[in-house]
Amino acid sequence: MRRTAFSQLSWRVVAGLLTVGSAVLVSFGVGLATQGVLATTSSLVAALSVLTGAGFTHAVAFTVARRPVGSGTNLRGAVAASTATSLVLGIVVAVAGSNVLPTMPVLWWGVAVALPFFQVGQFGLGLQQGLGSSRGYVTVLIAAPVMTFAVAVIAAVTGVRSEGATLWAWPLLVMPPIAQATIVAWQWRQLPHDGPDSLRMLISYTARIYPSAVAHFLSFRLDLLLVSALVGATPAGIYSLALSGVDAVARIGQTAATVLFRQFSDQDVARAASVARRAALLTALLGGLAGFVLAMGVVIGGRTRGPEVQQLGVLLVILSVAGAAICAWTVLASYLAATNRLGASTRVNFTLLGLSVVIYLWLIPVIGVYGGAIGTSVGLLVAAVLGYWEVARASRPRLTSPTATLLRNPFGK
Repeated sequence: MRRTAFSQLSWRVVAGLLTVGSAVLVSFGVGLATQGVLATTSSLVAALSVLTGAGFTHAVAFTVARRPVGSGTNLRGAVAASTATSLVLGIVVAVAGSNVLPTMPVLWWGVAVALPFFQVGQFGLGLQQGLGSSRGYVTVLIAAPVMTFAVAVIAAVTGVRSEGATLWAWPLLVMPPIAQATIVAWQWRQLPHDGPDSLRMLISYTARIYPSAVAHFLSFRLDLLLVSALVGATPAGIYSLALSGVDAVARIGQTAATVLFRQFSDQDVARAASVARRAALLTALLGGLAGFVLAMGVVIGGRTRGPEVQQLGVLLVILSVAGAAICAWTVLASYLAATNRLGASTRVNFTLLGLSVVIYLWLIPVIGVYGGAIGTSVGLLVAAVLGYWEVARASRPRLTSPTATLLRNPFGK
């Protein structure tokens, strides 16, 4: 277990470094405006992916964890349905966005092209998490950052720095999800399919986790979309660099959540909850420390490198709280998902979304990018605290009948 966790964390760190390196290369080699457009469009693609397939993606992990063989037919059906839906939605969004919001820094037709491939990649991650395959998960995970970095290097070497957005945003947006989807398509061919199972569990789990997944994602990426829409592409580029730092730190919690998912499913409830709480505290400590060290490095190194780098350092200091909190909440949410306690995840994520949106709308128009950082850090910190309480609450034995539980809490225990 420790060896698997260390190996996956190492690869996640590599992926995070590649992501950060790509953002830096694009920002300073091509231009902050290009990075702002790329980051905003990528966030929109990820948001639409959540809207059209997040529930199914989590359901893949849940279903495969309980029956690794024999589920292939239904899972392939879920992938096909969700990917087709995302294709239609991408085209609709591209048509509507290019006509209604033509000045927003988004590659609207890039959304339509990238979204179906991005969706397949997310399903691939869910499959490998459910199988408990560290090697398969890492292969899918690393494909997109490697492709992004390769394109970013070419753009920085051959491109010309511009104050406006350049055409390099297109290959940077589209090529990574295509590379990831290609690998996933090969992996899906290896999944056994002995015949269709009942779809009831898959659909039930999907329906119950969908609101929680949507709320969680929007709370963590709505800030970038609002910064881009309210402040502009260049500030969004700086803010996206800061979020890349948070994303790199968050991989500590993601590693623990992925590695422990099967263990959470198989262990005794009370014991699994204890493991989840300890892992959440440890990853929060490591994540907060890593985020603070990264922020101090940028602050100290950016004293003589202009206001943009100094602003980035301040953002990273604020977001170091978010880095610690998201590590903890990711582990706790993994326990709740693995033990089918989706009602608790929904409560926490909707609280997170509501609180974050209020702070975003209040502070971003007043203090710009700093308002987004404050809203994200405060919201995720509250989510981590509530998640810790929900896991402790879930581990306590209950003396309620199945009927009473269903009527009183229809979204899960």
